[in-house]
Amino acid sequence: MPKRKSSSKPPLAALGWIALAALALMAIGQTYRYATSDAGKLALARTLGLGDPAEVTRLVGTTLRGTLRHAGIPSENMAEEVVAGRKPAIVWRIRIPSEASFIQLNHAIEHDLEAHGGAVLRGREGWTDDGTPELRLVVGLPNRATHELEILRGADGPGPSAEEPARLALVLFGFGEDAAQADSFFATPGSFAVAVLAGERGSSGTFRSAHHHERELVLHLPLEPLNYPQVNPGPGTLLVTMKPGKVASEVAHDLGQAGAVAAVANHLGSLATQDMTLMRAVFRELKKRDLTFLHVSPVAGSVCRSLASDMGVGYAEPDVVVDTETRARDRTALDRRWKKILEQARARRRLVVWMRATPLTRAWLPGALTPRKLEGVSMTPLSAVLKVTAP
Repeated sequence: MPKRKSSSKPPLAALGWIALAALALMAIGQTYRYATSDAGKLALARTLGLGDPAEVTRLVGTTLRGTLRHAGIPSENMAEEVVAGRKPAIVWRIRIPSEASFIQLNHAIEHDLEAHGGAVLRGREGWTDDGTPELRLVVGLPNRATHELEILRGADGPGPSAEEPARLALVLFGFGEDAAQADSFFATPGSFAVAVLAGERGSSGTFRSAHHHERELVLHLPLEPLNYPQVNPGPGTLLVTMKPGKVASEVAHDLGQAGAVAAVANHLGSLATQDMTLMRAVFRELKKRDLTFLHVSPVAGSVCRSLASDMGVGYAEPDVVVDTETRARDRTALDRRWKKILEQARARRRLVVWMRATPLTRAWLPGALTPRKLEGVSMTPLSAVLKVTAP
């Protein structure tokens, strides 16, 4: 009797289980994609209280920026500050035209936030001391305030009043390893602070020289960039693979070597500033010493602003970075750029300028910083500009 051939087709039950498994995998994938999306992160934070507070703050801020942009408010009409010790610590000062409607803007903000899982928590309308109409909103999640908005209608701009002189703080960077050359630069007449890179062979001597010439000092902290080590900030770079204790130890060592500093700034760091664990370790050391993090050229995915807000660490960004013009053959481009910077300082009343130190810069500085050339703009210490008093 011939043997029956075994059937090559799987039983119907097996096919059903395969189909169910495929559907389950698809559901898991879709759930994961949603949970890791911006909308999903805010939904989890809102309903379950999950998620990193700094990431939640960043996501709410992204929604706010989109709303204000769609409302036609240009970026130059918005000033953002992180005020240590204030809840919420991120304060946005926004000016709108005198004919603009508080009600319409409030509705737009409320609508967009609710669509993304956020909310307007409270608000009030009133006037400033000088009679400017003002709308104050506190926004975030129902159980977590992330931003305070101070919206001024018809005002010249947020910040110091027009009666105060325009203030400009200049920070020079890029002195390299040659401590003797840096010393002669620090002796150049004019009011400016200096950023000195930690970990370089001549860093200790350069730190001492800055203090000797009574220059305000910014510790330039080397942080891991993308494409490291092809792009290398130098010795002592803080890497995302380091344990938090190692990062904290390195930062404490660099601060100890630098002595008194006005602020700490990143040197490169396009990868490190996107890493929550590394930057949290850095900010813990800054918080111990009540130091501001001066974030130079932040990348889009940076966690620093929201993390500083969550941890109560001072945070600021240079308003202007001057680099290319300082490498030119003559001072024409630098003079032209400086004229625009002074105009910007007079319009905004307070400005932080980050400028590369080159031989051209050194020759140009004494003449550029004279009262006649400044035309009413007051050169001021960096610490005075960074210091923000909460209202």
